[in-house]
Amino acid sequence: MAAGEVFDDLRADCEALWDFYSQLDDPGELDDAGASQWGLSTALLNWQGVTISVTGSNSGRVASLDLSGGADFDGVGLVGSVSPALGRLTGLEILNLGGNSLTGTIPPELGQLAGLWHLSLWRNELTGPIPSELNQLTNLEHLALDNNRLSGTIPSLGQLTNLLHLDLGGNNLTGSIPLEISRLSNLQKLLLWGNDLTGPIPSALGLLTSLELLHLDNNRLYGTIPSHLGLLVNLTSLNLSFNDLHGPIPPLLGQLYGLTSLELSGNRLDWIMPDNLSERFDPFWSDPLNIIAYPDVYRGVTLGSQVWDVWFCDVPTGSVVVDQSATLTLLNGTIAAYFRWLSDDRYQPSFTNAGMVQGADLPACEGAVRARRQMTPSSNRFIVIDDTTIFSGYISGPPASAGVAIGAVSVVAAGGWPEAIHSIITHEIGHALGFPHSYGGEIYWENGNVYEGDNPMDAVSGQVELGATTGTIAVNRYAAGWIDPSNVAFHPIGESRTYELRPPGAGGTQMLVLPDPRFGVYYTLGARVTGTYNSAAPKEGVEVYRIDQRGHGCLSPSKNACWGLNRRTQPFPSAEFNGIADTITNEIRSGFTQHVHAAGEVFEVGTATVQILARAGDNFRVRVVDTPPPPVSAFPADDSDDTQAPAFAGRFSDDDGGAHESNIEIIAARGITVGCDPARPDRFCPDRVVTRAQMMAFLVRALGDEEDAEKSGEAVTTSRFSDVPDGVWYLPYVERLADLGVVEPYEDGTFRPTEPLTRRDMAVLLTRALSHILLVANPSGVFEDVPAAAPHAAEVESVFEAWVTRGCSADPLLYCPDEPVTRAQMASFLARALQIIP
Repeated sequence: MAAGEVFDDLRADCEALWDFYSQLDDPGELDDAGASQWGLSTALLNWQGVTISVTGSNSGRVASLDLSGGADFDGVGLVGSVSPALGRLTGLEILNLGGNSLTGTIPPELGQLAGLWHLSLWRNELTGPIPSELNQLTNLEHLALDNNRLSGTIPSLGQLTNLLHLDLGGNNLTGSIPLEISRLSNLQKLLLWGNDLTGPIPSALGLLTSLELLHLDNNRLYGTIPSHLGLLVNLTSLNLSFNDLHGPIPPLLGQLYGLTSLELSGNRLDWIMPDNLSERFDPFWSDPLNIIAYPDVYRGVTLGSQVWDVWFCDVPTGSVVVDQSATLTLLNGTIAAYFRWLSDDRYQPSFTNAGMVQGADLPACEGAVRARRQMTPSSNRFIVIDDTTIFSGYISGPPASAGVAIGAVSVVAAGGWPEAIHSIITHEIGHALGFPHSYGGEIYWENGNVYEGDNPMDAVSGQVELGATTGTIAVNRYAAGWIDPSNVAFHPIGESRTYELRPPGAGGTQMLVLPDPRFGVYYTLGARVTGTYNSAAPKEGVEVYRIDQRGHGCLSPSKNACWGLNRRTQPFPSAEFNGIADTITNEIRSGFTQHVHAAGEVFEVGTATVQILARAGDNFRVRVVDTPPPPVSAFPADDSDDTQAPAFAGRFSDDDGGAHESNIEIIAARGITVGCDPARPDRFCPDRVVTRAQMMAFLVRALGDEEDAEKSGEAVTTSRFSDVPDGVWYLPYVERLADLGVVEPYEDGTFRPTEPLTRRDMAVLLTRALSHILLVANPSGVFEDVPAAAPHAAEVESVFEAWVTRGCSADPLLYCPDEPVTRAQMASFLARALQIIP
């Protein structure tokens, strides 16, 4: 190439870069004093982040523009937009502007950079769609647009056959995963996490056999996990967590021998781990009975001897003279004996005086202990406060220096030390050993939060008299390894048997398990009698609990399981209380024992009838007669008989055991409903009829269009419907759906907002709003009460074909088009229509 041509190209590149620089709102470090500044008085070769090629056909051209800031993941402080002028750098091979504060859209002119093999715009504030012109960059190997605010669908990228790394995570992308991605046969990393993608996971992704990382988590993907993912033999990390996936885990995944990370939490999967994955990823693998998640984490400290450091803290408000010697005597006497009794001598705690610290309050005392802990390593710490006004305790996580799996801190006040807070000591140590609160979820504080202390039978539930003791429930003792697996009985589904349940320390059957069709859910029965270490238990008998360890049942699941302090443990049936927890007194605590049954009582648990036949000493003879449940079909026979089992301890208390409870929980989790009464957040009002106006709000939220609806409401002053008043609460929702063509005026121009929504209305709304429900072209009269020529027969048959509804009657097959829709039925219609059924 002639010198003149090289100069012309270099000058053109310089002008393009200068245009980019000049259009920035703030060039950041590029204009800092002392830095390698950009400017016409500085040689282009010295401009920060600019590299000029000196060999090959691109000699003399700008080959790289890297303003990402390097390995610290911070850019050089650029503020402004990505100028289309960069599209004139036709010799560019690397463009990296990651980690800055760039806004606006990605210019389609970047698609002109035919030689580009590395394009990174990660961690900016870019908006708008991904330009389809990027599909022209056939030499591209690395495309990172993650952590922006990009929207729209993923464009076709099928021509980028050299692509090795595709990261579009952390944006607002919608739509489905394009099948064209399966053409990128060289792809090693596919990261689409943290978007709003819907639809099933394409089976064709199994063609990407070079893939090492596949992260599709935190989207709204539905359906089952394709077995074809088991063909990704080079996969080391698979993350599908927090979607709407259901069904089994494909056995073919067991052939992914190189897999080191598998995350499936936050879905509704049948958690049965394939062979070759169980030991690595099955949370129940280390439990011989396969009923407790991650027991090995806690059994490392719940079995054998354990030393607790006891710290004494002097606070300014303290007035109690704590006798340290008497304190240690009590801990090593009564408290240690209590746990040795409860564990059948499998757990032997001892307590040693670690020293004295000072602090302004409980947290300050803990901080002082943490600071001193470096000098006295130990498994656990126990802090005693010399303040009579504090009757509370808590546990907190261990510092990094903790030498055991669960180095929890138990902080306990010493008001009236030592006798008055015996219950607080056993409560907090119980939590440190991994025992969760056991509560029904039916009682609330004044602030609306669930009250977790409604089980007086459990030392770690909260409703235990100060100064008195009670034990804990059988499932906690088994989780700790204090009940031998041979002392646990499992009742076979569909059979009738008699058992003898015995209390702690009596040997024999300590826990009876009644199974549930769903993996991770079951009921436990155990015997409880009063005595030296159970003096605070208000009732004797057989206590019943419902255990749910499914990942969607808690805020912090791990590998699709709730475990330890997150394990959901519910007295069954739950305590009922007409009021708020702030008014609960010790006098009415004994009323919270509906789940404890005396000799002669008969009650129902799931599909079983349980009878307490007799009490012999401290033992209870129990008869269980079980009726096999009907087989779970793919769909209910009609809308009144949903086969989805009720959710456990759900958000609402007035839908428990209802046929639509699971679907109500689904739409609540998706933000489609917050209940029917702001003053009672635990109420859903499932039997209340839905009005047409209310349905507009439900549907807009289901579509994720609420922000656009609000903008639509702000933009209009008068509704297009004659009976929709200005400023009414449902105006934005009605207008937004009208904009989308989902609703339209009646012949007289009205909307009729207060009329009940009919089942026919529901069919019309769903088929118009959801593109994946295909409209039946030629109705055939599937339902006897909706003939082929009936109004909206096509829409009714469309929701039938899409498995949104099976009708209101199976024999004869009826749809009941004019019947009003209740809120419970609405939940199931929406959940199925959105294809988010677990």
